[in-house]
Amino acid sequence: MYDKIINIAHELILQRGIRSVTMDEIAAEAGISKRTLYETFANKEDLLEKLLEYMWNEHRNVVKDIIEKTPSCLIGILDILKYVTEEHKHKFESQSKESFFYDLKKFYPKVAEKSKAQRDIYFLFMAKHLEKGVEQQTVRSDLNLNLVSTLLIAQIEGLHSIKAIQQFHPQEIFTTLILSFCRGISTKNGLAEIEQFVSENKIFSQKYDKKGDVI
Repeated sequence: MYDKIINIAHELILQRGIRSVTMDEIAAEAGISKRTLYETFANKEDLLEKLLEYMWNEHRNVVKDIIEKTPSCLIGILDILKYVTEEHKHKFESQSKESFFYDLKKFYPKVAEKSKAQRDIYFLFMAKHLEKGVEQQTVRSDLNLNLVSTLLIAQIEGLHSIKAIQQFHPQEIFTTLILSFCRGISTKNGLAEIEQFVSENKIFSQKYDKKGDVI
């Protein structure tokens, strides 16, 4: 029951935003009484805190699994991008225009502060992964990897606030950001790996019309 409620809350919030989804609606969608819901989660803030834990754990597990299966540092990052764009395409298309994390920080600051600790762990994880790229001579050795990884996550989380890019498809925005990031930190050897990967994966050659839809 716990996982069912978390998954339903996750989908509703991604579709409509934190403020629009009520505990009553979550209970109704899960097919349970409000009493059962409140026996599982004390209130909406408690549910959001548990949802954040679920989201971070799910993401870390997927990322860790992909990276462990991919010897190359840069290709590992692009494999993560490929997974996100292929397996979660519907989330790009239905996600609320208001960022989940923006709303969380604004309306549930205590939960957002707890989430920050999870993000810090992810920053360190990414920086450690990029060290492998330096060893493989595909990532430039003159970079502050802690800063680079922090900037990457900050850019992803801040995409919602850049009004000028909202005319583009979210999937195109995300793909362009990650590819630009990887190319920017790469050595000549790294660039060769990236271009070969891009040429072999159709999803990176998709075209979009003026409305931002996939052609």
